[in-house]
Amino acid sequence: METEKQNNEIWNVRLFGRFEVSGQNEVLDEEKIRSEMVTKLLSYIFCHRKRNITIQELGDALWHDDGSDNPAGALKNLMYRLRTIMKKEWGRTDFIVTGRGTYTWNPELHIEIDAEEFEKLCKDAPREENADDEIAALEEAVRLYRGAFLPKLTGEYWVAPLATYYHSMFLTAVKRLAGLLEEHSRYDEMSQICSRAIELDALDEELHCWLIKALIGQNKQNLAIEHYQKTVDLLYDNLGVRPSEELRGVYETLLKQKHEQELDLSKIQKELKADDDGRGAFLCEYGVFKKSYHLEIRRAGRLGMSIYLSLITLYPSIGVKKDSAAYTNIINKGMDIMQQVLLSSLRTGDVISRYSSTQFIIMLPTCQYETAMMVMERIQNRFYSSDEKTKIKIQYSVDEIDLSKL
Repeated sequence: METEKQNNEIWNVRLFGRFEVSGQNEVLDEEKIRSEMVTKLLSYIFCHRKRNITIQELGDALWHDDGSDNPAGALKNLMYRLRTIMKKEWGRTDFIVTGRGTYTWNPELHIEIDAEEFEKLCKDAPREENADDEIAALEEAVRLYRGAFLPKLTGEYWVAPLATYYHSMFLTAVKRLAGLLEEHSRYDEMSQICSRAIELDALDEELHCWLIKALIGQNKQNLAIEHYQKTVDLLYDNLGVRPSEELRGVYETLLKQKHEQELDLSKIQKELKADDDGRGAFLCEYGVFKKSYHLEIRRAGRLGMSIYLSLITLYPSIGVKKDSAAYTNIINKGMDIMQQVLLSSLRTGDVISRYSSTQFIIMLPTCQYETAMMVMERIQNRFYSSDEKTKIKIQYSVDEIDLSKL
């Protein structure tokens, strides 16, 4: 009777965010196992539990990097350690069945795996007949995804594709759910779900678009503007890209909604002055820079003034790989210093924007070539006088806008 009762128990397996097995009021996790190889073995069995796994397959999965002189013997010892650990936790050794050259999870023991339940919910949700049921299914799926698939085993050849598969499915589910919640004006839930998704994947630009829409729906326009500006900086710093048309479109919609009909011009002037003291160069994101550019060339064409553009590019002066953490750290520090140098060196009316993760573009209106070159040399000298002079080198170019071709 006791064995029958135990067989009716459900063991819950968590593979998202961390590895964990729970059942009969006990929890077995990586801290208790204290062996990456044992964790890897049990994880592989869970992920392939619906079939017999050969000794050779398990050997390849466990020792594919450095191999083993005696994989069958090493696997036998590892399996013994695993069974000992599970017996200590639950008082039984029949979790894994040994066959003729194979191992498999005992089919009489019922387990529920978060990754499998997550996948099922994501696939079944679109088949729901009404939106409320689809929303409920997607919310449960999103709740189950508590982080990357087996994050401590991401270097394993069999883990990486599964991790990518589940993460892509998660992003699709979140975006579908956000769209449904927006249709039903459930902006608070939409905001919470998008915020949590961004914690798991901060560089997915579409998630930020959905979050900004949710904040707009909650009439939190100032927070939405703040989040947009942080997102632009994040994309520049980590991906070296400008905001997409979609993100800029959400931002323009936000500005239109923020400014409802106002008859008191003094209030508008007060708002315009609030975030700018009128001193120094104007720093803006690239979308605003383009609009400023178009305004300036129209004015210059009418008044016969000259305008110069300058592009400043930063490079590490030491040998580091372009995609490495050291490269990113050096460039980000250099860009921060260059931004301060530009703001303190340029005139009121000059316009600055990040063009890429390593570049600033500058517009110098009502300026002559000699003056423009003098300004850029001053910027270069001030930058090299900073503490980063041994780690960063800069290159700049200056060119006059040809107004006759506009």
